[in-house]
Amino acid sequence: MALYKDAKAAGTDLYKITKEISGFIGQFFDSHEEIKKEVKKQELDPPKTKSMKAQALENVFHQIELERQSVELREFLIYHTDPALGAVWSRFEEEYKKLNEENEKQIELERQLEIQRKWQRRKRLNNLQDKALIIGAVLTITIYLHLLLWSIKQMTTGK
Repeated sequence: MALYKDAKAAGTDLYKITKEISGFIGQFFDSHEEIKKEVKKQELDPPKTKSMKAQALENVFHQIELERQSVELREFLIYHTDPALGAVWSRFEEEYKKLNEENEKQIELERQLEIQRKWQRRKRLNNLQDKALIIGAVLTITIYLHLLLWSIKQMTTGK
């Protein structure tokens, strides 16, 4: 019974440690993405206080640091994690690839929906324009016929 309790406690501890490590790694990736976005933002709209050369050098150092940290994390997950967890890095890469593909599909779906909405809006606008042209043509012909009939009446009553 004591062995069972010890094994259960060890399993619980391993779960807690794994959860804590995954939380830290998740924070790393979140920070990594934020830094990449900030670097991209600075590349598109560099601060006015720095020269372009200084900004370019800073961008390169940011990229090098991000790459270094990624390599360090990958090596940690490959060589220094508990073998009981299995191939964490390769499983991570597979999951990331799957999530990325799903995200790309979602983005493509949203893009297609936006194109369809624009097409529907343009179609409704064209229909309204067609109806306005028809109403304008009918009004013009009606006015013309009324004026024609009125002028015929004036000509016949004037004699």
